[in-house]
Amino acid sequence: MTLTLRALALGLATLLAAGAAAAPMALIVDSRGAIIPPAPALTEAEEGATFTLDEAAELIVIHYASCVESHFRGGEVAIGALGATGGAEIVAETEIECPRKVALAEAPDAAASVVLRGGEARTVVNARPFFVVLGEGLTEISVERGGAVVGAMDVRGGIARWPAGLAALEPGAEYEIAFTGGGVTRRAPAAVSPAAGVTIVQP
Repeated sequence: MTLTLRALALGLATLLAAGAAAAPMALIVDSRGAIIPPAPALTEAEEGATFTLDEAAELIVIHYASCVESHFRGGEVAIGALGATGGAEIVAETEIECPRKVALAEAPDAAASVVLRGGEARTVVNARPFFVVLGEGLTEISVERGGAVVGAMDVRGGIARWPAGLAALEPGAEYEIAFTGGGVTRRAPAAVSPAAGVTIVQP
């Protein structure tokens, strides 16, 4: 596994910081080498999780509460309430804008519920949206306006990005994000912010 996803993690928008024990507190952006327990890319790590990295192993995580991306090599990495710490070598550490997270509603005919700090009711996406999908099931994410599709993105390898040839979304306009998978489409109202970055989707 390569570390090419590191660059994609920069410039993320705001995410709910989970306060309860054993809650997801970090996104594993990428990993390489022998890590115990395994740390697959594009999965979440709970508060209290500890990873032991072989001498040459590397791990890149984004901590939700501290909004810091950390690149570790060798040693131990612990996911705490306030950050990712431990005895591992820190290859790089960067402050970033926190990601936002969308959790899909359980009912197939229901709108997606948006899990955000401050009780916001809309998904805030970049003018050229970029999505990281945790888990399986979603095949397409599209942006709609007034019932018409503005742009559609295939989900490939847990990633969906805005097509290069399409115009950027308009800040202030009303949109919907449609999440399609398993023959079911769920929608969530969306707002656009040029300062937003990656949106994490939990199917």
